[in-house]
Amino acid sequence: MIASRLLYLLLTLAMVPFFISWWWTGGRTVGLIYDLTLALAVLADYRLTQRTHRLSGKRVLSDRLSIGRVNQVDLSLENHGGSALQCVVRDDSPQTIESDSTEFVLALPPASKANLHYLLTPRSRGLYKFGDIHVRYLSFFGLFWRAARIKAECEVKVFSDLKALQELSIKLSCSSELGEMHQRRRGRGTDFASLKEYTVGDDSRSIDWKGTARQDRPVVRLYEAEQEQNLLILIDAGRMMVSDLEGLSRFDHALNSALALALAGLSRNDQVGLGIFADKPRLYLPPRRGKGHLKRLLESSFDVKPAMVEPDYVGCLSYFAAAQKGRSLMVVLTDLTDPAGSQTLLTGLASLSPRHLPFCVTLKDRQLDGIASVRSISAGQIYRKAVATDLISQRELALSVLVRRGCLVLDCPPQELSDKLVDRYLEIKARGRL
Repeated sequence: MIASRLLYLLLTLAMVPFFISWWWTGGRTVGLIYDLTLALAVLADYRLTQRTHRLSGKRVLSDRLSIGRVNQVDLSLENHGGSALQCVVRDDSPQTIESDSTEFVLALPPASKANLHYLLTPRSRGLYKFGDIHVRYLSFFGLFWRAARIKAECEVKVFSDLKALQELSIKLSCSSELGEMHQRRRGRGTDFASLKEYTVGDDSRSIDWKGTARQDRPVVRLYEAEQEQNLLILIDAGRMMVSDLEGLSRFDHALNSALALALAGLSRNDQVGLGIFADKPRLYLPPRRGKGHLKRLLESSFDVKPAMVEPDYVGCLSYFAAAQKGRSLMVVLTDLTDPAGSQTLLTGLASLSPRHLPFCVTLKDRQLDGIASVRSISAGQIYRKAVATDLISQRELALSVLVRRGCLVLDCPPQELSDKLVDRYLEIKARGRL
C-alpha cells in the first residue's frame, strides 16, 4: 500500500485542530475525532478495495530481437473484479535497451481487458532479462495505491538485424538471377558442360582435339561456373571495430553484413563459414551448406563483442586460411584507421593469395568525408579538415595497394554495405572469379 496525495492532504489537515488547541481548548477533542474518523475511513477503504489476485496480465514479445530495429512489446492486463480501477502499469524491461515508454496510466473497467504496446530499440547484442509487470491501482476511496506484481520474468536474445535477413531472403527468392541458379551458365568456368562447333572468336585454347578428330571438324569445350564453392567470412573484432558509426558499433555493422552475405551464399548452395578474430581467433564455424547453417551462425555470434586489442591480421588470417581444404573466397570485414594497422592488414591479406581469393571490405565514415569537404572558417575547423583529409588519403592509398596485389576491395558506408556486398558476391559468382 502506498499513500495517495489525498491521504497526505488529509493527514496534513489533521494537524490543524491540534495547532489551534493553543487558543481553543476544544481543538484537541476535534483533532482526536478527526484522526479516528480518518483511520476508520482508511480501514473501510482497505476492505472495499479490490484484491490484487483479481488482476492478471502477460507480456508478449519475440524471444529473438533485432539490433538497431524497433521491436514491439505487447502487454495485456485483465480485471476480473467488479470494480473499476485507475491503474499505473510499468513493465520491468532491461534498462540498457532504449524504450519509448514502459509506464502507462489507464482506467480499467470491471471485467475488462486492456492491451498496451511499447517499442524497444536494442543497440547491443546479447542476452537480456525482463522482470515482472508492476501494477498500481487507486483504492475505493482514493486514499492509497495498492501494488500488484504480475510474474512475467523471461530472457530474450538480441541478434543481428534479423528483419534485414528476412527482407533479403524474400528478395533473393524472387530474384530472376537466383531463379537461374540451377541452370547451366556456359562460358568461363571450371566444370565441363558440353562441346560445340568452333566459330570465329572462340578461344583456341578451348579446342577439344579428341572431339575434333572424331567429328572431323573443330569443336571447343564449354564450361560452366562451379555452383558449390567455399565462402569464408572473417570479421575483425579488434579495437578499430569498437567505435560507433551511424547508430551501431562498426563490429555490429560488419556482422549484419556478414550474415546477409552468408544468407546469399547459402541460397546459392555455397558452403559458408564464419570466423571472428582479434588478437587471436575467437570464433570459427567451418563452411557448411544448407539454410539451417544460418541459424548456427546466428546463435554462435549473437553475444560476441569487439575488444580494445590490436588485431593480429597475419596470424589469424593464416590460421583461417590453413583450415580451408580447398580454394575459398575469403571476405575480411574490417576498417582502416591508421598506417600501422593498414600495413599489417596488407601483409595478412597478401598471405592469402594465390591459394585463396581475398576480398577486403571496409566501412566508410561519411562524417569524415563531410569534415574533409567543409569550407574552413575557424582554426579548429581547419585543423579537423586537415586531419580528415590525411586519414582519407591514407585509407585510399592502402586500398589501392590491396587492389594492385590482386585483392578485391569494397569500401562503402554501413547503411549500404549489406546490399553492395551481396551484389558484389553475385557478380563474382557470375564471372567465375573463384
